[in-house]
Amino acid sequence: MHILVVNDDGPPSKSLSPYIRPFVNTLQSAGHLVSVAIPASSRSWISKAHIRESVLKANYVSSDSFREDGTWEDNNSDNSNEPEPSSSSQLQNGTTENKWPWAIITNGTPASCVQLGLFNLFPDRPPVDLVVSGPNHGRNASSIYNLSSGTVGGALEAATCQKRAIALSFGSKDEQPAEVITAAARLAVRVIEHLYRSWDERVEVYNLNVPMRVDVEGRPVMYTRAFRNYWSRGCLYAEVESESNGDHHCNGNGVKKTSTTTKERVFAFSPDLADMKKGLQASPEGTDAHTVLNGCTSITPLLAQVSHASGLDGELKLDLEI
Repeated sequence: MHILVVNDDGPPSKSLSPYIRPFVNTLQSAGHLVSVAIPASSRSWISKAHIRESVLKANYVSSDSFREDGTWEDNNSDNSNEPEPSSSSQLQNGTTENKWPWAIITNGTPASCVQLGLFNLFPDRPPVDLVVSGPNHGRNASSIYNLSSGTVGGALEAATCQKRAIALSFGSKDEQPAEVITAAARLAVRVIEHLYRSWDERVEVYNLNVPMRVDVEGRPVMYTRAFRNYWSRGCLYAEVESESNGDHHCNGNGVKKTSTTTKERVFAFSPDLADMKKGLQASPEGTDAHTVLNGCTSITPLLAQVSHASGLDGELKLDLEI
């Protein structure tokens, strides 16, 4: 099976993206052809976004080029005089097949990585059979996380490209020992292979959450529904002090002038998820959140669409003006 792997956490790194290399290695050990297209930096909380103003640059790297901090060695910095795999002729001669199965996309998002990975980056390889988005560093369970997650967004993008897709999350942001990561990767590959072989045609995306525990392979794997939750207050942004110290603007000479018509306030992305976590802890049995928080693997079948609210059909009759 040819599997395209994308993510929203960026290149392998100890702090932000610790799971992708062990997972890709496990897929390859299971005999799969794996192509990787990932953003050059973290793109979490971005859902299925494409950034129209961005110019995307793909840098092909070998799997052993990555450092622990998420940077990588320049393939062309040595004296080997090997050409950079930038032209279609080079790619068709097997460049990505043999040396550079990873493509790092500057200004990329999970959705743009899916588009490029499916249609542009790996022309020397056979068509992609399955897209796996992840493994996310932390779980994606409940409707808020599913709608916000770049991991889930990448899988939704693949579905709009008529590809089977699985969003994969490893349910902990705490540092994990190697044996726990290995167990989670092995189970994830087994579940992914099973889902692909027995794919239910009613499903476009499976959202797979694997708890991080050493005995995970012996725990149940459950079909679930997404826990429906809502923000109870403003939790994502915090106000910070403005560098301009309030309501100022510059005139044509670059001199700051006090404005009587504008007032500046500055907000930074600073999630306070305490209430959200309490809600997840109280989620009912049968939901994705309840299942993974109780140590079992969760599989949530999804459709890549905004659902229609039933019962509202036909012509809208406007009230007569009084």
